[in-house]
Amino acid sequence: MREDIVFARREKLDRVTSEVGDAFPEESHRTHTNVEALSDFESLAEKEIQVSLVGRVRSLRSMGKIAFAHIEDESGKMQIFIRRGALSNELFSLFVDGVDVGDFIEATGTLFTTKQNEKTLAVSTWRMLSKSLRPMPSEFYGLKDEEELLRRRYLDLAMNPETRELFRKKSIFWQTIRNFLAEENFLEVQTPVLEHVPGGAEAEPFVTHHNALDQDFYLRISLELPLKRLLVGGYERVFEIGRVFRNEGIDREHLQEFDHMEFYAAYADMKTGMELVEQLYRLIVERVTGNVKTVWNDETIDWQKPFERVDYFTAFKKETGIDLSEDITIETLKRKSDELGIKYESSYGKGRMIDTIYKKTVRKKLIQPCFLVGHPIEVSPLAKRDPKSPNKTLRFQPIACASELGNGFAELNDPIDQRSRFEEQMKLRESGDVEAQQLDEDFLEALEYGMPPACGFGMSERFFAILMNRSVRETVIFPPMRDKELDKKQGKKTLQIAVAIINTGIGLKPWQELNTIAHLNAAFGARIGKSLFFQDEITTEDNQKIKLNIQHAIIIKTVPSNNVMQLLVRNAKEQHVEVSEFTAEMLETTNDKKVIDLTQKKELKDVQYLGALLFGEKELVEKLTQGFDLHE
Repeated sequence: MREDIVFARREKLDRVTSEVGDAFPEESHRTHTNVEALSDFESLAEKEIQVSLVGRVRSLRSMGKIAFAHIEDESGKMQIFIRRGALSNELFSLFVDGVDVGDFIEATGTLFTTKQNEKTLAVSTWRMLSKSLRPMPSEFYGLKDEEELLRRRYLDLAMNPETRELFRKKSIFWQTIRNFLAEENFLEVQTPVLEHVPGGAEAEPFVTHHNALDQDFYLRISLELPLKRLLVGGYERVFEIGRVFRNEGIDREHLQEFDHMEFYAAYADMKTGMELVEQLYRLIVERVTGNVKTVWNDETIDWQKPFERVDYFTAFKKETGIDLSEDITIETLKRKSDELGIKYESSYGKGRMIDTIYKKTVRKKLIQPCFLVGHPIEVSPLAKRDPKSPNKTLRFQPIACASELGNGFAELNDPIDQRSRFEEQMKLRESGDVEAQQLDEDFLEALEYGMPPACGFGMSERFFAILMNRSVRETVIFPPMRDKELDKKQGKKTLQIAVAIINTGIGLKPWQELNTIAHLNAAFGARIGKSLFFQDEITTEDNQKIKLNIQHAIIIKTVPSNNVMQLLVRNAKEQHVEVSEFTAEMLETTNDKKVIDLTQKKELKDVQYLGALLFGEKELVEKLTQGFDLHE
């Protein structure tokens, strides 16, 4: 960032504060949103009604005695017109000299139409609501790097209306689900995020420690088991929308934390569940996109057609030649994986091998919306067996765009069968599969009291990402990101530099500049100490000693005024950079008591800086001083 722009804005902030008081007032007096003012424009303009609008300044141009600007609130943009004479000279000058693009202001006046036929507010008075101290990215370089857009999402939202619209659509997405289920007589509940035993999905959990109970807990990986306990308790239709956490990799479809929904309907079978889900998904598509067709990777996806039923065993055999209805060994599956170039872990059991091959062969060809049904028992530890085919389960998955968009089951409610499935999962964990499910005795005890037959279904925000044709990370408002400083702390040593700055705006003589630099370096060295040296001395070939200099570069730059110097020093201290300062009092006398006495009688704004020295991480110090010239 060009720090000279930041310094200039600090100076403008000081002017606004000194002339009108608070540049960050508590309240505003808005009478209309911008869209309301535009929609009721004729009536408000004809009656010359005073209107107060607010928003961020998006454009600004002054032309002598007049100025135009556009301000934007959440509803839209509005042009404002400032004219010397329509308000006090002081307010006009303060607007022209003190307002920047990015500031939030309040403007009051009457509405009129310009010669260019643009609806405009003629300002009679204005107030600063929030002075921006950093320039908006587009003012000098733009913000285009995807990593930075996600890391500084607030700037992405501020600069890109399509990003703001994306998250409005996401709100519609979840509200549609919530309203649909409420209309279907489901009860919304909230269950614990911290669990003794994580369950309901095959994923590695996060672990945390509860200080008050002095016990480790897991962050939930699913909503399933607590909701099923509610069916045991007598509720018949329940659902929850909540955050779940899975300590696994990041890719286009996966994040470690994401929003998830699960519902459970007692006395409903799988057929009923699929009908309900198909109806829900069409409604979501219509409400979120305004259409029944979407585009994914140049493919038109038709959500209006009935979802085709795709049999897992049939599709698997078609793509791999393996008939899962036969007694297939793990070795056979691993050979097929090797043949197809599919990677797997040596600890994988039969179910994990089947699932891995399926994802690389069958799933990638399922583009139009369909239900995958008849999953193998090995990949569905919580699903009820199909009574017609005991090696299959009563499970369904809505799939489109080569992605699994949900998971539904005729829920397993036989506690004996469930215990047997859990025990098989525990054997996989013991062999090294960290994503295999854990045995939950409390849940098994609940099942032993009796759970009615039920259909359960879960889905996540992945469906929204598919509808938007984006990665999941792009559709999370603040996605988890790696700490930029982490590599510096854990990796190679951070480069550091020192930059000495001379105030050339006060006409120092050459000896005074040299004296300033010498004192700054002495103070800097005394504060930092021997850590500045790589080693103390060098030994020559003839065994003579030469004292080694510090290992960091020292650069000398200039600033044009005392105000800029003070702003630089203040900004550096806020960034926790090591700062040495040299003032006029320090040049006048070497008596520290006298320097202290003279300085304590002044306000900071009256202290004259001859120079300062900044020492810290190279990138940060360069950023702070990059707007200043090198000393000639």
